[in-house]
Amino acid sequence: MNTILEGFLELKEILNSFNGLEKDYNWLLTDLDWSYQENCLDYFEDYRIFDDLHNNFWITGENLKKLANNKGFYFIWGVFSAFDKNEKIDLDDIKVEPYADGNLNLWGETPNIQHPKAKVELVLWDSSAILLLSKDNDLSRKFRNTFEGWKNLNYYNQS
Repeated sequence: MNTILEGFLELKEILNSFNGLEKDYNWLLTDLDWSYQENCLDYFEDYRIFDDLHNNFWITGENLKKLANNKGFYFIWGVFSAFDKNEKIDLDDIKVEPYADGNLNLWGETPNIQHPKAKVELVLWDSSAILLLSKDNDLSRKFRNTFEGWKNLNYYNQS
């Protein structure tokens, strides 16, 4: 289920809508444009910071929830890709690195999750929209039931 919600939400609000399902996954965070305090890096299992706009982070769902409850950060852009708990990602050898800024495929007729092994993709778009592409229909329903004004992304992109 592909969903768009125009407007800004804090990560904590988004994860709260999942009602704990975020903990069923490990998450790859890519293409982040964010402001953070140094202690936020302690939540990640692994990370690579190459420059301000090229960075990759690996985090458990449990720690993502803890990070979301921390007040020391703010996301502007980013892609959060959810993987089964048994999936491992080598941050030094990512074959498909999901991105938001400049990604025209997100606005095509039927957007797809970028990484072939990911089950969910949460895209924070310039603090102005949230895109949720998901193979987990329960997670999508929880998100949609929590927030008013959501739209089916596939229909949104056709207009």
